[in-house]
Amino acid sequence: MSPGNTDNLDNDAIARRLRALRHHVSGSGHGSRADFAARTKIEYKRWNNYERGFPIRRDAAIHLVKTIHGLTLDWIYLGRQDGMPARLQRELEDAGKAVILSEERGSSGSSKKPITRSRA
Repeated sequence: MSPGNTDNLDNDAIARRLRALRHHVSGSGHGSRADFAARTKIEYKRWNNYERGFPIRRDAAIHLVKTIHGLTLDWIYLGRQDGMPARLQRELEDAGKAVILSEERGSSGSSKKPITRSRA
């Protein structure tokens, strides 16, 4: 990321990183939002909102940094990896790629709305 790049500041970019973080922490990526929220002691409803693009509260971000070794506020908010252990950087990059692939597969067939018939 270049220093002047503000694309990583938007809530959607933060939400993508949070989904990657959940994927990383849950190992195989099959961890649900509820499981991750319980593991990190963040209320499920709040975590769900963060992953959907609602702004993450500063206290929640700080809690994640304290809970997950090597994680930084710069990564959560800005996508900056400097200051994080190299292994965590690689693992989060891999998790991010896996999340993107998963979301692309999931959205490829879900763009069509089901046909419903109105009752007359």
